[in-house]
Amino acid sequence: MKIRVKTAAQSQAETTVMARRLFMSPAPRRMVLPILVFSGMEAFLLGFPALDVPSFAWAFAAIALPAYVAAAGTVPLAEALGGRMYLRRSALLAFLGLIVLGSFQVVAVASLSLYAVLARIPFDYPLDRVALLGYGAVLWTRQVILASTSNSDHARSFPAAVLHPGLGLAALALIGAVDPFEAVLGLLVLGVFLAAAVAFAAIAKRPLMRSFGTDGLKLLRHTLDHYTEVEEAGVSELEAFFESISVRARVRVAGVAFRGPQGLRALFLAPGVHPGPMGYVSGSDLPTKVARALDGLTPNVLVAHGPTTHDENPATTEEVGKIADAVRALLDRPAYEPDAGRAVRIARGKANLLAQAFGDRVLLVASFAPNPTDDVDSATGHAAVQEARLAGAADAVFVDAHNCLEPGTGLTHFGSHESHEILEASRAAAEAALAAPRGPIRAGYARRAGFCAPEQGIGARGIEALAIEAAGQTTAYVLFDGNNMVPGLRDEVRARLEGIVQESEVLTTDNHSVNLTMTGFNAVGAALDRNTIASEAEAAVREAVASLAGAEAAVLSTEVPDFRIFGPQSASRLTTSINATMAVLRPALYITMFGAIAAGALVLVAF
Repeated sequence: MKIRVKTAAQSQAETTVMARRLFMSPAPRRMVLPILVFSGMEAFLLGFPALDVPSFAWAFAAIALPAYVAAAGTVPLAEALGGRMYLRRSALLAFLGLIVLGSFQVVAVASLSLYAVLARIPFDYPLDRVALLGYGAVLWTRQVILASTSNSDHARSFPAAVLHPGLGLAALALIGAVDPFEAVLGLLVLGVFLAAAVAFAAIAKRPLMRSFGTDGLKLLRHTLDHYTEVEEAGVSELEAFFESISVRARVRVAGVAFRGPQGLRALFLAPGVHPGPMGYVSGSDLPTKVARALDGLTPNVLVAHGPTTHDENPATTEEVGKIADAVRALLDRPAYEPDAGRAVRIARGKANLLAQAFGDRVLLVASFAPNPTDDVDSATGHAAVQEARLAGAADAVFVDAHNCLEPGTGLTHFGSHESHEILEASRAAAEAALAAPRGPIRAGYARRAGFCAPEQGIGARGIEALAIEAAGQTTAYVLFDGNNMVPGLRDEVRARLEGIVQESEVLTTDNHSVNLTMTGFNAVGAALDRNTIASEAEAAVREAVASLAGAEAAVLSTEVPDFRIFGPQSASRLTTSINATMAVLRPALYITMFGAIAAGALVLVAF
């Protein structure tokens, strides 16, 4: 049988869609009735096949009350010991414990009933010890989950983990369902399952520990906290990890500034850092962070996607501030040009470039649409700028439009066929842009925001439109604050703009704040309907065109030294470690859980 080997991009996509395994715990009130029903079922199974009403009632109370107490008591107990817990998660965990306990009872009753029928003997087997084994498995489950989501220190997570099974065993002993000797055996069984849970956790955190020297369970807990509640403490913990693996780099910040008689009208930036890794951590939500830092200069700041990959994620939010500082320094004495050339479009293979000259400097916007692709790497972007210079440009700004994606699509690495197509198109586009007819600049800006939530694929900056009129042509650059775009949508938006402007390009910021969802894939158009997206984009462009006014343009570029990023291959190493963790979880589950069941059963049989 031929084994299908995954590409690096497919492995990274596989890691991303792990978020689909996450879910929001139901409201605590929705767990009240299920806990009641399962407690009744398990009370009946405890005395099966007899149905003595008083005994059933006592057994029902002995099973239900510990579950309800655990649902309410796990939260304060876990938090008192330095963990993080929510009532909805605690209630679900109590219900899950009853499912585990009931599973043991159902299997035991079904097996023993079948044996009794086949052997033609009456069912006369005590099921109290099955409950002891079941509560041991409940401890395993709670210890693993609490160590992963509340506190990775087993000593501090154990009191909250043992609350449900400990109270359950005590209640069964109190009503006489188990005698004192069996209660002691139950404690021994709990010890066996606790050791198995600790072993499982040790196996689970091993891949990340070997690769990065960090506790994988602790990292998972902070990530889940960020999904649940975006708090400064959780962000700081994650950024501390990313800073620990970061390296120093020199990153390029480039863009175009537009100035009118009243001052700065708009900034169109393409920093060479990636807006990741997720949510609001480090470089994520980069457009909002940069725009907020530059708000004193102008509120009209478009932060497009430069040539960069996840290896250039800023290590911390503090690093992002260096981008704004660099832009402020550039704006001290820029050389503004009164004229601009008409925008020209050049295609080479799959690569499609829109280029526009401002003086002797060129703006290059690259797209592979309608062919899906992910990030264009920094080496390709650097080489494209060099190609533009060889074509006669004094400098160039390279922008990755980042506007067509399918899960598993790979990056554009330097030296690849697609990279060479970009380089060929860049030189040709720069030559054509420098030779295009020129005229005075009129610039306009508009922004549409607040029409959808981030989980619908568009972040806080919404849709921004920059309209540039020169030499009788109006060009619109439409920037979506989202993580790429579903195939075909870019062309639909451009089609809606044909009667408004003569040329246009649709871009996304690659903002990873919109990825804080349970789907793992949230490109623009994946959640929000296309008509709404196209209509809002059209409205933004109409407003930008309506605001056109005389302006001058300055192409800016600089390098920021000592900028801490994830570093070469760090994203791949992290992906590999996470995938390795997922690969070992299933066999580790079988080994530790079934090993604990076997050892616990041996203890009960031996004594």
